[in-house]
Amino acid sequence: MTYMHIGGGERSLLGLLHSFDYTKYDVDLFLFSHEGEFMKQIPSQVNLLPEKHSYTVLCRSLDQLKSEKRYFWYILKYIAVIIAVIRYKISGKTVNEYGINQYIESLLVPFLPQINKKKYDIALSFMNYHSIIKNRVHAKVRCGWFHNDYSRYVGFIKKDTKVWNKIDYIINVSDDANQVFMKYHPQLPSHKCIVIENILSSKFVHSQAEVWSDYNPYNKSDINILTVGRYAKQKRFDRAIKAYIILRQKYSNIKWYIIGEGEEEEYINTLISNYSLKNQFINLGKKENPYPYIKECDIYVQPSDYEGKSVCVREAQILGKPVIITNYSTSASQIINGKDGLICDMSAESVASTISKLIDNPKLRKILSDNCFESDYSNQTEINKLYQLIK
Repeated sequence: MTYMHIGGGERSLLGLLHSFDYTKYDVDLFLFSHEGEFMKQIPSQVNLLPEKHSYTVLCRSLDQLKSEKRYFWYILKYIAVIIAVIRYKISGKTVNEYGINQYIESLLVPFLPQINKKKYDIALSFMNYHSIIKNRVHAKVRCGWFHNDYSRYVGFIKKDTKVWNKIDYIINVSDDANQVFMKYHPQLPSHKCIVIENILSSKFVHSQAEVWSDYNPYNKSDINILTVGRYAKQKRFDRAIKAYIILRQKYSNIKWYIIGEGEEEEYINTLISNYSLKNQFINLGKKENPYPYIKECDIYVQPSDYEGKSVCVREAQILGKPVIITNYSTSASQIINGKDGLICDMSAESVASTISKLIDNPKLRKILSDNCFESDYSNQTEINKLYQLIK
């Protein structure tokens, strides 16, 4: 894994780590960089391997590498970015971070050292740079996780294929996501593409929801809406802002809070300022423990363009929140519309009208909440699928 900053992938990893049977399995965790708010939540049974300084380049921007005077890595990474951009221009595709990372992986990984000399039964590449578990780890079985809707990742298929061909299994987080992935990689044997849904510890989520590390910003007389996620284009916080502007024309006591961090934060803050929403649409920034905020909100909304299977949505359901998500391609695998949440169209108007529907119908909010409490979203049995891959 890259690091343990606040994010859905990181929380999904924590769910997996908290689910292992440590009486039967020894688990080593190798992070490219020992950083992030979730470091302290790694289970004590996990053996955190020492950081290797050269691997931190995979987590550093060009500016950071230059300021650190790591010129070899700076030049190599700069060349990777330039090649990727040229390839995008030639192909007529929009430049995408995923494709840039593909070239960073192919140029930098060959210069990285072995992680260690141990021989593992299984190696799991949880986020990016999956070739590492083939070329820098000794393992009988190698698995690479893919956490999102592959159709939204505009990369270079042939480059991906070279990586996927070298590992034993590609793990997707939902059936829908798996089908999309296989559509783009029909040459891969179907048995290599498997589904292991995000594993979450309900006990952990509920226990953390009782612990405020900061003050409670909510006013009980307000309608408090919450969205959690990385501040990135796919999460569409701009759509949330536009939906809020529509809603406040009808409700004077509505507030919308967002939690997260990422490259889009300045843009989001600019939108909030431009629309004079500073005290109505409130950026709480990153929170090591978002669960109390989820537990105490009235409605949870995920206005994304795409998701694999949102960890934040699952956590909101575990805490019994009325949830609204947009109709991205994998939404049906996340929510049973009308039972444990609502699915709306991908427009600010639809988001606003669906929220209004819940505000005006407390009975529906309770039905959705009760159905969430009666469901088991932890997916604890999914860990058995992983055990079965060990030879």
